[in-house]
Amino acid sequence: MQKNPTYEETLKGKKSKIYIDCRTPSEYKKSTISGAINIPTLLDNERAQIGTLYVNGDVEKAKMLGVDAVSKRLPEMFKQIQELKKQYENLYFFCARGGYRSNSIVSVLNALDERVYKLQGGYKYYRNYIINNLPRLIDSVKPITLYGFTGTGKTSILKELSSLGFKILDLEGYANHRGSLLGNIGKNEQFSQKKFDSLLFDDLKKYENSYVFVEGESSKIGKVTVPKQLLDKMNDGIKIYIDADIDFRINEIKNIYLPDFGNDNSLMKEFIKKLEKYISSERMQKYYNYIDNGDFDSLLKDLCLKYYDINYNIPKVKFEKNYMNVNSKATAKKIAEDFKNILN
Repeated sequence: MQKNPTYEETLKGKKSKIYIDCRTPSEYKKSTISGAINIPTLLDNERAQIGTLYVNGDVEKAKMLGVDAVSKRLPEMFKQIQELKKQYENLYFFCARGGYRSNSIVSVLNALDERVYKLQGGYKYYRNYIINNLPRLIDSVKPITLYGFTGTGKTSILKELSSLGFKILDLEGYANHRGSLLGNIGKNEQFSQKKFDSLLFDDLKKYENSYVFVEGESSKIGKVTVPKQLLDKMNDGIKIYIDADIDFRINEIKNIYLPDFGNDNSLMKEFIKKLEKYISSERMQKYYNYIDNGDFDSLLKDLCLKYYDINYNIPKVKFEKNYMNVNSKATAKKIAEDFKNILN
C-alpha cells in the first residue's frame, strides 16, 4: 500500500510535482497551497447542498448526491490528470483536511492504475506548516526599509530594484492592496490573510539569510495584518528615507490611481467619501468640486499635505540614507550603488 505524504515530506524529493486542490473554486480562490491548480470534486453549490443534507441528518442522500456530482465530472477530470501526468512525475491531491474529497478521487485513480498521492492533513497541514515556519524565515532576513510620504515613489523604486536583480518583499502585492485610502482601486478582491502569509512565506524562503528591500507599512494593509515580528525586524534594520517635491508626488499618484477610476467621477467620490469622518464637510465639498471640475492636481495636493502627511507615521529615527526622488529608476540605481558593499 502506497504511503501518502505530508506537505513537508513532498518538499524533500527532487521529482517534478504539482499540487491539485480538490476543494471548491471559492475555497481555492480564498487560499491554497502555492502553485496548486484546482480540480474540484464538488462545486460550491453542490457542497452547500450536501452540507445541508448532512446537517439535516439525511446522510445517505448526501452521499448519493456527492457520488452523482463526482461521477458526472470524472471523465473530464481523468483527462486533465492524464495530461498532468505527462508533465509531472508526482501528483499530490488535497482537500481541507485530507478527508473524503481528496481520498475519493485518489482511490478512484489508484484503482485505474494511476499512481497519484493524497496529502495527509490536506490544506490544514499546509497552513500549520506556514504558521510554524514563518517566524524562522522572518528572523533570517535583513530588511532595508524604504520610508516616505505617499506619492514619493517608494513602490516604483522597489519595482526598479527588483528589475535590477535585488531581492524585495512586495507586501502590498501579497495583500493585493496598496495600503492607502484608495488601496484596492483597480485591484480585484483583496487577498485573504492566509494567501498573504503564503506569498510572504514563498519569498522569504527564497531569500533566507539575505538582505531584502521592503516598503515601510503600518500593521494593516487593508484587511490583512503584517506579522509583528516582520515589522519589528524592519524597525530594527536599515532604514532609508525617500522624499520628493509635491509636483512629483501628484504625478506619481495620478499615474498609479487615475487610470483605475476610468473617468468615473462617482467612483472617485465614493472613495473620497471614506474620509468624511476625518475631515470637515466643507473640505469634503471642496474635494467633490475638484472632482467635478477635473482639477485632480488640487485634490491630490490637498490630500497629500492636509491628510496623508499628517497621518503617515514616519519613524523618528536617524535614517541611514536620504534620497530626493526625481526619477525612480535613477534613485533605485543610486540606492543599489550606496549599498553595494552589503548587497554583493
